[in-house]
Amino acid sequence: MEKFDQNKPCTHNGLHFHDSYEIVFIRNGNGKIIIEGNEVNYNNGVLVFLGPCIPHFSFSNNTFEDNYEIVIHFGDEFVEERLRLFPEFRDLLPLIHKSKQFLVFSTELKKKLTPQFEQIINLNPMMQLISIFNLLYELSKSTPQKSIIKEEVSERYAKNKQVTKIFKFINENYQHKISTKDIAIHVGLTTNSFCRMFKGLTQKSFISYLNEYRINRAMKLLEETDDNISEIVYQCGFENLSYFSKIFSQLKGHKPIEYRKNYRQQSI
Repeated sequence: MEKFDQNKPCTHNGLHFHDSYEIVFIRNGNGKIIIEGNEVNYNNGVLVFLGPCIPHFSFSNNTFEDNYEIVIHFGDEFVEERLRLFPEFRDLLPLIHKSKQFLVFSTELKKKLTPQFEQIINLNPMMQLISIFNLLYELSKSTPQKSIIKEEVSERYAKNKQVTKIFKFINENYQHKISTKDIAIHVGLTTNSFCRMFKGLTQKSFISYLNEYRINRAMKLLEETDDNISEIVYQCGFENLSYFSKIFSQLKGHKPIEYRKNYRQQSI
């Protein structure tokens, strides 16, 4: 279990995934969840439950100084050794299975459970465990507001042994010129073998996936900084403004300057 705030921000700001299940509570502020090309905007915080091996960017925000994020992790051993062994907990198993779709819960449920999240970080380990069971029970009784992806997404990533290495390479090199050949050599495959493997994993070509990644980075800079767009172009690895604007418009439906203007108007 972890708590992130202004003094201890979450360090997972690139594309990543965990081998564990996660319940994530963000107290307030406005933000965006980006999962496999899907976007979900939230206002006044958010409550989500996601299964293992779902690639995502951090979706916390810095809108308010008093905002914080509580993340509760648990692995398959928790499910197998506790939930499956006790008949009393078996009603939770459908929720656990459905978490592979990345579940976003209603603002009403988030508000109802806020006191439990505010207290849980200060409880002793035994009381934390009891509180986690109770939170899972409350989530299991509620219909998620949104299910973002198909279950097969997490299963594809879980089976791929190269994916962590690929994400690490993208996170560390997206600002530079990257070719499909570069990443193929990095993971020890021929270019053709890598292209087949990557397309099967993500349902996209590597260049398309890299462009989406860079555009998501650019969106964050447009939202949170006053950097001019020509600076953002090069910070995100694009070689020129016209190509950046073309890809941004294709993916987001707006030119970069329009996106920044609309975002700031909505945030007022």
